[in-house]
Amino acid sequence: MRSSLAHVSAAIMALGTIAAAQHAEANAYPTEVVADYVIGCMAANGETQEMLRRCSCSIDAVASIVPYETYERAETVIRMSDVAGANTEIFRTTSMLKKIVDQLRLAQIEADFRCF
Repeated sequence: MRSSLAHVSAAIMALGTIAAAQHAEANAYPTEVVADYVIGCMAANGETQEMLRRCSCSIDAVASIVPYETYERAETVIRMSDVAGANTEIFRTTSMLKKIVDQLRLAQIEADFRCF
């Protein structure tokens, strides 16, 4: 009986580990996005080994808070908001889009608390 219970317990733990790994993969940021974030962070804060660690920590923290899909949307809205003209006005004025950007900004603030 104990042996069967141990096997069932081990199987449940293995399934939990697999599910966690699949969840992490689903929310994983592409390598080029992580590299771009770290390079930009280091350009703004100093190109030192310490900043490399802090900026890497920052994108990891952001990724733990905001799913990649939301990050990608927010980055798109931010980039489009910076383009002048009437065709991009929607990116500067739509409250739903502002909320997406706010989610990223809040995640970055939390990342600053954790890493800097």
